[in-house]
Amino acid sequence: MDKPIAVDLSTELAEGFILPPAGIPIDVLQHTTLPETGASLHPRQTMARADNALLPLISSAYLACGLHSGDPLVLQRLIPKLLARNVQIGAHPSYPGLFNFGQDHITMTQAELTSVLLYQFGALDGMLREFGQRVRTVKCHGALYYDVAIETWACTALIRAVRAFNPEIIVVSPARAPTLAQLQDSGLHIARECYADRRYDNTGSIVDRRHPQALLKGAQEAATQIVNVVQNGFVVADDGTQVPMQADTFCLHSDTPGAAQMGKAVVAALKAENITIKPTTGIL
Repeated sequence: MDKPIAVDLSTELAEGFILPPAGIPIDVLQHTTLPETGASLHPRQTMARADNALLPLISSAYLACGLHSGDPLVLQRLIPKLLARNVQIGAHPSYPGLFNFGQDHITMTQAELTSVLLYQFGALDGMLREFGQRVRTVKCHGALYYDVAIETWACTALIRAVRAFNPEIIVVSPARAPTLAQLQDSGLHIARECYADRRYDNTGSIVDRRHPQALLKGAQEAATQIVNVVQNGFVVADDGTQVPMQADTFCLHSDTPGAAQMGKAVVAALKAENITIKPTTGIL
């Protein structure tokens, strides 16, 4: 495996609210359960995050576009902070799913999903234009991340949306996604992603968050996982096996316990190996 001279380090941001979602105050939503489904506001909407601690460390950020989290004022306050640090900004679209944080698979046609994606690209791009910027990358969120990685119809919807919006946008895909070849054959720019804080199974898929081993436990474990992928081309799965993996970009969730320490350990480990951290636009 050729050793890359640079990798991208990213996180997912704008996940929270300043405006009351759908006009309903957050404190009301936190005590609301939908009688039809039993769904309630997901704890990740309001839990502690290490956003500010990660800003000096990352080279890219994917911003929620309003359908699972985020709102215009969140974006308006966040975007200048990212631009001041030369952080590459990408869209983080999802299925419409406020109550379960975009974690539910929602049945829709391919054309409908294309429209849902375009709507979210436009929301973030409109905010960026105030600052003379545009959407540079796209990485799907939650259940949509899984569907685009596995289902050819969902992957096709994403390809159509990106082609219609701006075919120069970089599409971020799980490094071992079954639809990776479909994305690569589309002619779009593709970045392969590995998580810094999530554990993988022996198929190369991230372990479900409900699993007790879903998250890596410490900063050094996160650093080791990234260095193994960059230098050795594998991750250690939850069963101890080595799973081949090559990646261009690595994501660290800011709401993972210990995220700030993980981020510092990852940066230190990459620097120790003379691996530069830069946005995907500077790598691909």
